[in-house]
Amino acid sequence: MKAWVARGEGFPHEIFEREEFPEPTHEAMSRYCIDIEGLRPLRDGEEPIREYAFMRVLCAGLAKPDITMATGEYPVPVLRPYVSGQEAVGVVEEATPGLRHFVGKRVVAFTPQPFGSFAERCVVIPSMIYEAPPSFSDEEAAAFLIPSHTAHHVVIRRGKVRAGETVLILGAAGGVPSSAVQICLAEGARVVAVAGGPEKVEFVRKLGVELVIDHLAEDFVEAVIREVGAHAIDAIVDFVQGEAGQRARPLLRVEGRHIMAGHAGGLLPVHPNEFYLQNWTLIGCCVGSGYLPEQLPENENEAHAYVLDLIERGLYRTPVSKTVSFDEIPAALRDVTERRVMGRIVARVDL
Repeated sequence: MKAWVARGEGFPHEIFEREEFPEPTHEAMSRYCIDIEGLRPLRDGEEPIREYAFMRVLCAGLAKPDITMATGEYPVPVLRPYVSGQEAVGVVEEATPGLRHFVGKRVVAFTPQPFGSFAERCVVIPSMIYEAPPSFSDEEAAAFLIPSHTAHHVVIRRGKVRAGETVLILGAAGGVPSSAVQICLAEGARVVAVAGGPEKVEFVRKLGVELVIDHLAEDFVEAVIREVGAHAIDAIVDFVQGEAGQRARPLLRVEGRHIMAGHAGGLLPVHPNEFYLQNWTLIGCCVGSGYLPEQLPENENEAHAYVLDLIERGLYRTPVSKTVSFDEIPAALRDVTERRVMGRIVARVDL
């Protein structure tokens, strides 16, 4: 099958090779197990994965993990060679008994390496496979699952954002952040969004945010104080951290919450006195990390039911800003690397 394959280490536009890669088979799957590291080769004494399905890919979502896996910065090592792509919409063609009810259906799914979604066919696994929302195009469905579930984890499960709160969102034009924006608005919060550049500001405004600050045009801290007042933020939903997150914290009211959900701007140490003396709360958000295996399906199903309800009520759409061809995937990932992307980019894969 045709696939984008990583064999070396570097940025996708430097190392990805478009080549014929072996299709996933039952014999190949007998050599893998699934755990917190993802789909990985068996170690001594381990049992192979029992439930999985093979999916014909229609469209694939492009995201930051496709870059960090290629550069070696991903949280867990990914053995070479592998097919990149972690999310897709497609049609299930074959499945083990527990997933056989999906055969022939259009689904959205997480697509683990080495059989990722930048290929004609891929592997999908339980707890992260659902029928695609009927109202969504293939492009919308391809980039729907991971951002919406992650945003639910950030805003609802961990952040506990409530109606009437004023929420500051840093890096609001990104893929997961733009999903978080929609969920905050659906909960009845007042959103103050920070983005960089006129195009990103307009993109966020179209999501329904009235107050969007262009951090490239003015100091965002001064702008927040001018527009909503000092110490007036109930929660910071922070996809940036680094210096921006550090400078944003004094905007919190007493008992405010700093929800750390990403680190596009790097990581800086946090001194306990910042939170201890100000009666603030620091909240970490990392989907899947630390939870017991039996908790993960429950978390995903809860997130999925929540977002489907928003879709039915007209309160959530996948913010896709661009669709590219299969051949354009490496170049599109370069745009992601250089932060030229708003919302999500998807690629058509049905060759």
